Amino acid sequence: MRRLFILFFLALIVLAHVGLWTSDTVPVEVKTRLTLLNALGWAVILLPVLAVNRWLKAHARDRDD
Repeated sequence: MRRLFILFFLALIVLAHVGLWTSDTVPVEVKTRLTLLNALGWAVILLPVLAVNRWLKAHARDRDD
């Protein structure tokens, strides 16, 4: 169920970007800025989450030993 939610969420993000880039009403400069802002936002959110997740897994293995 969790994988399905993640796949759905990723598909929604991709569709939003496709919709943005196929729009004729939005200038290319704005499209580029919005795409970069979105990528930076996800990087700021996801990179620390992934780092903490790896750290917790490493420490959980130490406790199991």
